[in-house]
Formats: sequence, structure tokens, C-alpha cells
Amino acid sequence: MEQLIKSLTELEKLKTVERGLNVGNRKESSAEHSWSCMLIADVVLDYMEEPLDRLKVFEYLLYHDVVEVYAGDAKFNNPEEMKLKQEKEEKAIQKITSFLPNAGRFEKILHEYENRETRESEFAKAVDCIDSCIRNLNDSNASKEDGFTEDLIRQKYHPHVSKFQFTLELFENLMRQLIALEKV
Repeated sequence: MEQLIKSLTELEKLKTVERGLNVGNRKESSAEHSWSCMLIADVVLDYMEEPLDRLKVFEYLLYHDVVEVYAGDAKFNNPEEMKLKQEKEEKAIQKITSFLPNAGRFEKILHEYENRETRESEFAKAVDCIDSCIRNLNDSNASKEDGFTEDLIRQKYHPHVSKFQFTLELFENLMRQLIALEKV
């Protein structure tokens, strides 16, 4: 019971991890981002041209940023943060697996997601990218001055969203809107 309570209280801290994007007058939390990704995935899965296991997609998205409880969020427009990302995340995984009762399952899910070992993990990563585009559309304060240029976003996201025809089309439509609103 003690291990379970420690696990739950530690994982709940994902709500306090700030990301680079805004929600109203505050920063979005990594927990909000994970929830948003799951919601987007649930809707977009109905448009996919191939059958994907919804539960697997949800597992990937539920856990994909849990390491940020200890590693923080690395913004891809910040080269210094990106240099340290892998090392910080590996240490975070070690810490989480030291107390998580289902550590083996957690490691398997995270490993499959990070290495894109399944079509579901590829889809989950595409959704992760799409979520940031949607968040920028909804952020009235987002602008080109934030350092997220069209080229940088395309370089980072295109390899993932292009794995599926529908996510690529959705991404391109979102990018057109971001460009028209001068947010990138």
C-alpha cells in the first residue's frame, strides 16, 4: 500500500510540470497535454485508414510524458534544453521505475513509444505533434516571436505526422491556419 501511495502521489505531480505553451494566462501542464492528446486520438482514430488498437494508443499517450515529472519539459526551440533531454529522461525513468509497482509494463510502453515499435506508437507520436499545433491555434498570445518557426515545426513534426495520410492532411491544414494567423 505504501508503494502504491508513493507511486500515485509522485505521478500526480505531472499536473505541476509547465510546458512552453499557454492556456489562457498560464502555462499548460504536461498532464493537460497528455489528456488533450488522448482526446485528439480518440476523435481522430475514427478517421484513420487502418485499424489501430485504441487502448494501446491511450497507454502510449497516458505515459509518454510522465518522465517530465523529474526531467521537466524540453522545448524543441531551445537547443540547450534539447542537449540535456535524453540524459534527464533516462534518469527520470530510473527514478520512476524504482517505485512504480508496474515498472516493467511502464518501461515496455515507454520503450515502444520512444522507439516507434508499433503503428499505434507512431500514431500516438503524430497526435503528440498535432496537439501542439492545436494548442498554438487556441493560444491568443502565440506568435512568430516565440521561436517556433514554420521550418522548425515542419522539421520536428513532419517525420511523425507523415506516417499516416490523415494525420499528414490534418497537420497541413493546421499549419495553413497557423501561417495565416502569423503564429509561425
